[in-house]
Amino acid sequence: MAKLTRIKILTTGATTSAPSNMKTGELAYSYVSGTQSNNGDRLYIGTGAEDPGTGFVSNVDIIGGKYFTNLLDHVHGTTTANSALILDANKHVSELNIGSLALEASGGTGQVVTAISTSTTLSGASNSQLATALAIKTYVDSEITAQDMDFTGDSGTAAVDLDSQALAITGDTGITTTASGQGVSIDLDDTAVTPAAYGSQTQIPTFTVDQQGRLTAAGSVAVATALTVDGDSGTGNADLLTDDLQILGTANEIETAVTKVSNDVKVIIGLPNDVTIGNDLTVTTDVDVGSGNFTVAGATGNTVIAGNLNVNGSSIALGNGLTDNVVISGNLTVQGTTTTVESTTVTLDDPVLALADNTTNVASDGLDRGVRFKWGDGSAVKTGFFGFDIQTQRFVFTKDEDLSGGENASAPWSDAEFGDVYATGADIGNIQIGITGDNEIDTVSGNLTLDSAGGTVIVDDILSVTGAATITGQVTLSNGTGLRVSEGGTGQRSFTGDAVMISNPAGTAMNQLASGKSTVSTATNGDYIAYSGSGVPFVTDIIDGGTY
Repeated sequence: MAKLTRIKILTTGATTSAPSNMKTGELAYSYVSGTQSNNGDRLYIGTGAEDPGTGFVSNVDIIGGKYFTNLLDHVHGTTTANSALILDANKHVSELNIGSLALEASGGTGQVVTAISTSTTLSGASNSQLATALAIKTYVDSEITAQDMDFTGDSGTAAVDLDSQALAITGDTGITTTASGQGVSIDLDDTAVTPAAYGSQTQIPTFTVDQQGRLTAAGSVAVATALTVDGDSGTGNADLLTDDLQILGTANEIETAVTKVSNDVKVIIGLPNDVTIGNDLTVTTDVDVGSGNFTVAGATGNTVIAGNLNVNGSSIALGNGLTDNVVISGNLTVQGTTTTVESTTVTLDDPVLALADNTTNVASDGLDRGVRFKWGDGSAVKTGFFGFDIQTQRFVFTKDEDLSGGENASAPWSDAEFGDVYATGADIGNIQIGITGDNEIDTVSGNLTLDSAGGTVIVDDILSVTGAATITGQVTLSNGTGLRVSEGGTGQRSFTGDAVMISNPAGTAMNQLASGKSTVSTATNGDYIAYSGSGVPFVTDIIDGGTY
């Protein structure tokens, strides 16, 4: 008997609704008698991605069917009721009835036209009517003949019949009009004023204006140009046309500055930053600078500085001896190369000690930051260092370092002893712990070798290997059985030739397929493995899409 291989699509003769149980690319057909209002005699296809929950697609498209082919079953160019429009070889159709005509630009909403009007008065005109050319011409001609142009002036109103009258434009006092061609020019009449430039550096202009705002007379009058200047001693005249008025100070005593802002010329007189007094400066009362920030009391001789004190000099002595106390209540700024404190005990109340706090440049200056100290080892004085190494950008410690050539310590580093160490990672030789990622041990280069002294590395937990594993020795399973399914094996030690392995219903073992056509060994050319409605695998040669 010949092999029977069928491919079926989902079908229905009971409903016109689109199927909801389709896969991507799967076909379905409804053979219910089709009409325009239902979905009968339609061919469907499932498109798009399949929903992971239901296993079906969300999009079902209509791609054909008997309903559509019936609409095309008539002579080309012959308009047939309830059928599609098909043009003949000349792009013609036998007839075309349009209930309304829509006129629109590309992408527009359109205007529906329901009638063509021949009315010469355009009475009852609307957007749904089209007027003939004769109707439009007759209407425009009658409207132009019947219309006047109304106009008004500063006083009075008038009208011009557009068919028989002309509009006259005449000038009034001081204005002359001239018509030529299609235009009218309007000119101002000349006055008695002679065209010229009036006024100068020594004269100002004078004008006479009539009722119409015109200049009827123009002239110039002279103005005074001399400025008299008097001082504590001496006097002088400055010619405003030729001379400069100078306001000068005395070097290192008084300074002046002149600026112009908009229409204002400002003269500023003040003391320079460095003031020189040639003889004695006598102050009869207290000297108060900055509202009490700096005060020298004339009666007591006390000097009070409320703000910062900057003291510059090669040698500055405060107090008369070692027993005198110096108290600075504000900020103390010491400028220089070296600050030496020779005392038995130095006490700092601040919880944070700032080093290189004046660093503002993002570029590295190449200098270490930290604490340098000296100590004796019994035979020599050594220099130690603890701090931040600028080259490695790590905190380091050395007990014996030569810092005579600069402020940079260098390896090898000395040992340091701590109690418990809490860190987010460690870089030990070529091994990194927690550096690349939390709970991770890796190397900067080369392989990672675990080599115990006893010859055995014990992993007291579940071992997960994500990469390839190369095992040069023998792998021994301590229970003496095959590798179980839960551990990645089949649970079998041998297999039947040409067998297809399927998991058992419990998923705990692999078995030879033995449903459908009894066994795999009975399958023939063209058979495939399918699943029943209850999820049991079997062998068959029929592809059946079922119904919906």
